[in-house]
Amino acid sequence: MKVRSNSSLIPVLAGAGALFVLAGLLHAGTASAAPVTWENYNRETIRHDILPAYQQLADEAQTLADAADALCQSPDAAALARTRQAFNDTLAAWQGISAVQFGPIQFLMRNYAIQYWPDRKSIGRRQLQAVLDMPADTRFDDRFFHHASVSIKGLPALEQLLYRDDALTRLQGPGLDCRLTEAIAGNVAGMTRGVYTDWQQGYEQMLSATPDDDDEMSAVPELSVDLMKSLVEPIELIRDTKLLAVMGRGPDATYPHRAESWMSERSLSNIRINIEAAQRLYHGETAGLDRLLRQAGEDELAARISAQFERIEQQLAPLGDSLLRALEQDYDALGAVATELKTLNSLLNEAMLALNVQLGFNSRDGD
Repeated sequence: MKVRSNSSLIPVLAGAGALFVLAGLLHAGTASAAPVTWENYNRETIRHDILPAYQQLADEAQTLADAADALCQSPDAAALARTRQAFNDTLAAWQGISAVQFGPIQFLMRNYAIQYWPDRKSIGRRQLQAVLDMPADTRFDDRFFHHASVSIKGLPALEQLLYRDDALTRLQGPGLDCRLTEAIAGNVAGMTRGVYTDWQQGYEQMLSATPDDDDEMSAVPELSVDLMKSLVEPIELIRDTKLLAVMGRGPDATYPHRAESWMSERSLSNIRINIEAAQRLYHGETAGLDRLLRQAGEDELAARISAQFERIEQQLAPLGDSLLRALEQDYDALGAVATELKTLNSLLNEAMLALNVQLGFNSRDGD
């Protein structure tokens, strides 16, 4: 995380003494800052991280829905390219907030409907084909999506429709491909808009919620625990499910089709965005985990976590977006990333112990 200086507050100084003056100013600014409480940690994280991310997701999804509408009006290569770009932007926005698996995203299983993954038994592929084999007059309306499987409601189904080898031919044909593409894009836009609206309207109530009983075993509010889970738990998911499960038993025994977003070749891009989002959540605007640790006297641990994020980002940077390509050309580099992710996961769990945060059951276990 970069420290930005304010030239209006720090005069131009020369010589070795300037370093001591500057250090004193920075120390004074840190010392005078108000302590971070769990309450303002919750409020600042929602306002500065969660709400803007959900707004971006809703905006990108609406752009995707508009692009899909235009594609079906005039299904040519240019329209398909624009729709794919809108899909990529929506996927990127989702990866930036997908770590948050509590609150309105859980209503009506919208988290799974937006992205049903991992799909180890290829359920989504079979169910999508079953829909495409339906009668030509099938209506893809709200009633259809109310009864439909989560595997065909969101981004993975759209990826198949937009990125299969003969996508343009199918979208131009007499089948259901284009209407279903248009309908799923509209469904994603509706879901993401609903999640953002629900967060806007309900977060103040979440902030003021109190425990159901008087058992005060922990001084950490439930909302704070949920926010910490959103930071800590996804690191293990990235390592185990997004990387190691695809890397298989060695460079000659990989499982490329287990990769997230493998058809659009954005598997590593997703991981990079996940790490960037986690790093932002760790530092926060004014009240992140980094500052909570430092005010608890855990400066060294905070610095190690920050450095670990930077190390992983540096390792990912030269690998590109496609995990499939990296499996063939940079297998050892992927293994190094997995190792560093394990270290980051350990450090973050150490931070939870330092702050007496008990994360409890990991809802991602057994996915």
